Amino acid sequence: MLRWRITIEAWPHSTGAGQEADQKAAGDRTHYFYVDAEDIRDAMRMAECFAEGMKRNPAVWMAPIMGVHVYRSPST
Repeated sequence: MLRWRITIEAWPHSTGAGQEADQKAAGDRTHYFYVDAEDIRDAMRMAECFAEGMKRNPAVWMAPIMGVHVYRSPST
C-alpha cells in the first residue's frame, strides 16, 4: 500500500464581484488530500470522489484534479 497526495483546485464561478471575492466564496484555491491506495487506479477513484465533493459547493465552477502522486513509500 502506498501513500498518495492528491491535488485538486477549486475554480470559482465569476460573479462580477472580483477574483478575490469569488475565490473566497469557493474556498482555498488548492487542496491537498492524502490517501492510502494500492495503485494509481485506486488513488484516482478517490481523487474523483474528492473532486465531486468539492463541486457541491455552489461557488465552485470546476474542481480539476491537478495531480496524483506517490507521497511516501510504505515503511519497511
